[in-house]
Amino acid sequence: MTVTTDVEDTIRLEPAAGLVKSLGSHYSLESALADLVDNCVDAKARHVSVRLLTTEDKLVQVEVVDDGTGMAGNTADAAMTLGYQRAYSTDDLGHYGVGLKAASFSHADTLTLWSSTGDEVPVGRRIRRADFSRDFACERLTTRSATIERNKRKHQTGSAAGTTVVWSDLRSSYDGSNTEEARTWIAQAELRIRSHLGVAFHRLISSGALTLSILVDDIDQADDAVGTPVRAVDPFGYAQSGNPDYPKTLIARVGSQSVGLRCHIWPGKADIPGFRISGKAGDAFQGFYVYRNDRLLQVGGWSDVANTSKQRQLARVLIEGSEAIGSLLTMNPEKAGLRFEPPFRQALVKSVASDGTTFDQYLEAAESTYKEAHRKVSKRYPVIAPGRGFSPDLTKTLKAETSLRRSGSVSVKWTRLPSGGLFDIDFQKKEILLNRKYRSTLSPGGGSLNDAPLVKTLIFLLTHEIFEGLAFGSKDKDNIALWRAVLGSAAETEFRMRSAKEN
Repeated sequence: MTVTTDVEDTIRLEPAAGLVKSLGSHYSLESALADLVDNCVDAKARHVSVRLLTTEDKLVQVEVVDDGTGMAGNTADAAMTLGYQRAYSTDDLGHYGVGLKAASFSHADTLTLWSSTGDEVPVGRRIRRADFSRDFACERLTTRSATIERNKRKHQTGSAAGTTVVWSDLRSSYDGSNTEEARTWIAQAELRIRSHLGVAFHRLISSGALTLSILVDDIDQADDAVGTPVRAVDPFGYAQSGNPDYPKTLIARVGSQSVGLRCHIWPGKADIPGFRISGKAGDAFQGFYVYRNDRLLQVGGWSDVANTSKQRQLARVLIEGSEAIGSLLTMNPEKAGLRFEPPFRQALVKSVASDGTTFDQYLEAAESTYKEAHRKVSKRYPVIAPGRGFSPDLTKTLKAETSLRRSGSVSVKWTRLPSGGLFDIDFQKKEILLNRKYRSTLSPGGGSLNDAPLVKTLIFLLTHEIFEGLAFGSKDKDNIALWRAVLGSAAETEFRMRSAKEN
């Protein structure tokens, strides 16, 4: 230890409250909510409800409600203290002591916390970003209001114990006056949140350890509403490997520490949830997947260990990172990806399996699997082009998967048909006719030329080979009769169910 003689004394420099203004600058809405769910999991919650509450179709309040152990007064004070680090266990998802505040202030100016242990008096705390950034001020809320919120939470979760986090005075929401734009904004936000939570917590959801739901409803009608469950999105959920030699475990060694890399190769031409994430193509998610206590922290990316390429889109590497985080991997407060430290990156490149397979050979195997699957596409036959009435996305997808015939197209339109018949065809005009009786049922937001894309696409897939033929033969007529009977019955049932619900 170096001895210095130039020190006069030591002072303590407390953090300036102004640092609050920069909190959460890297959080997306979905990653911020995932951070709150981490807190719920650490509190032993079995069910967490994310509630997106609206007024005139605009998001005005966000709530995260859980049935965990809850907090008493002192614990609630600590939770609202910036940088307070409780005694984290090795199983906890929390890490830095800033998640609740940073995640909340990334999207809202007011954070309210209601909590109850079930045995003690329920508590409420509120911090306002403007006040907190001046002097870390926190409001203690009345026992009466905390009791009202506890009873509301008990009605929602069935448990008196638990915590409700509320974001108000939101900064992340649609601000315009166009109703359709507002509805589209909230629908897209829900989709992103649902997908992100589904993949980040997919292990906990699949095991039954956690149930997540999302509710979107008007704030004045939401108290009795029930959310829709979040489904697990497993980024390794393929039915059969794309390469029979994989998955295979490679070992990376840094000094005395060893980390296993479970190397997977997805099947070629995969197009299912899990390969696609958040509606994005699967090639965006090649790379490393790092878990900590069954929580997914990094969704793909090669972290400067390898380069992204179209030919490597089937390659995904699973790392159980609980022991490596802190020494070989550095986690950021947003838990959105990790930094791979240089010694670990070097070890990954040199990793090897027990049979001698190297990391480079794994990448080559993934590339070969992709190329082989790509060659098989040329065997698909061209299909007739979908024309007027079909979503342009259908044409785009068909062009990506196969080729379109150079002449002719089939169109689709709504018209009057006998009740109980969902569709018919006009072979000569190359038209699919849909019964307009069921238009509002199958496309609640209908009225546009390209509405009901799912129904139209399914019927196109059933009938396109008929339109590609030279004649409308007896076998074709028999198939149409069968499909009309089955789908017509289903459409009529759906129509009655929707009508009964509306009445």
